[in-house]
Amino acid sequence: MSRLFLPLALALSLCAGPSHAQLMRRATPSHRGRLQRALREALAKVTAQRVLFVEETLRASYEAFPKDAKGNLPPHQALPALARAYFAKEHGWLVRGLEPPGAPIIAPGETYQAAKAPKERGAGDLYAVHALEDKAPELAAALKEAALSPVTRAAGLSLADVAQAVAALEQILLEESVTLVREAYVLNGLETDMQRLPGSIPEDQALEVLLSYLLLFRNGVPIDMTNATKHRLIKERARKTVLWLPMKRFVDEALEGSEGERSWAEVKEATMQMAKQFGRWQNSECEEMRSTLRKMEHAPGRVRLEDFHGSPKFTNYQFTEKEDYLQQAGILEEKAGERSVLIANYLLGASNCIASSEYFSVCCLNECEVLVNQFEAAVQAPGAPVSQVMQVARELNASAVDELADAADESQVVVWHTAGFRHWLHRAFPYQCPRPTASEDQALQAELAEAQEWMKMDEAARQKWKPLVVHPSECTRLPQWHEEEEEATHGVVELEV
Repeated sequence: MSRLFLPLALALSLCAGPSHAQLMRRATPSHRGRLQRALREALAKVTAQRVLFVEETLRASYEAFPKDAKGNLPPHQALPALARAYFAKEHGWLVRGLEPPGAPIIAPGETYQAAKAPKERGAGDLYAVHALEDKAPELAAALKEAALSPVTRAAGLSLADVAQAVAALEQILLEESVTLVREAYVLNGLETDMQRLPGSIPEDQALEVLLSYLLLFRNGVPIDMTNATKHRLIKERARKTVLWLPMKRFVDEALEGSEGERSWAEVKEATMQMAKQFGRWQNSECEEMRSTLRKMEHAPGRVRLEDFHGSPKFTNYQFTEKEDYLQQAGILEEKAGERSVLIANYLLGASNCIASSEYFSVCCLNECEVLVNQFEAAVQAPGAPVSQVMQVARELNASAVDELADAADESQVVVWHTAGFRHWLHRAFPYQCPRPTASEDQALQAELAEAQEWMKMDEAARQKWKPLVVHPSECTRLPQWHEEEEEATHGVVELEV
């Protein structure tokens, strides 16, 4: 996941001391009003507690992005980056239309190349998410208007806007499971009419319905909803596997607290709970794969390609991905004539996603985003001097701490969400953090360019900063991206595009 940064506040704090002042931009009423109306409509089924949870989860990352005096972010690049990171670390979701560069969703039986090809609906922006376009078109249109408006007229997004947009999309994706569990009633012979709500059913039947739902959800698309006999056979085979007991335990936990017959409302609530927790529940398989690969590694986070392909078939997984896929997905490293599979890149690769649906796929949880959040929360700024970042890195038990200087600029400042820091994260946490691809590095540059334009166009920002700014000639630790300007600019320093 690439994210935007602009360390202007950091540069000023190094010369002028800490400050909470930020830059101001006036919101365009029409944009703001349309977005607020669309968000209210999309959040009709979302609890206030859930919105607050999403907001608190996003807060550390949000604070590391450039904001104006009202706490607003540039609307185009920052929102999809924050949303992508949230879904990756909380649910392991790879969302259709929100894919990071070079990370398509692969359906069962589909090749990497085929999955990568169809992009007619767009990808990478929140307004292009297929679920929003289909289920909340007004919200998608409002987000698109905000994202594509000229910077001079853009209103920006507050933390509340971001949290509400992410929570609304999360709810839409979770509600996909409601249709699936309705189909599970039919496959179990409990309902025949999909146009009416199911009635109450005994506890044992509710258990069977939810087990059927879990099998359907886990297997992903395409799903045969008409052949009940085939489904019963699949279910009987599943009962004989080692996965059955954990699945049953997962369902029991979702139904806990209810007794006797289960109403449709209770089954629906249990389904939504399972869908929300499924990413973390299935991640145990990812941990098992990581452990297996680590036993084969010849260098930290690396397994020789021949060892990878020569490994035996395991109960829940097998390493059969072809070299072509590994190469295209940025998982294969060629160094000194030796080809190695990068463990972190492999685990987060599209081939390890399951439960592929029309709108998203469930993949391994992105633990690297959790680590990035810890750096952000510890510093609460876009970056920090190398010595401070080293201290945080040691507290996180990072390796390659001494190499942090390689990720710093000429004034020995490390900034988050840059290619240099991301590559250091891979060296420091080779089992959690993937090596960034060239496409991801390019995405970072695009986000930075938007931030540069966002800040340069704001005259109110210059006035807000004026009393705090020290002329660059008086700075003794000036980051390399700053250049001296004429006094007519009030001593404010800008980034060169």
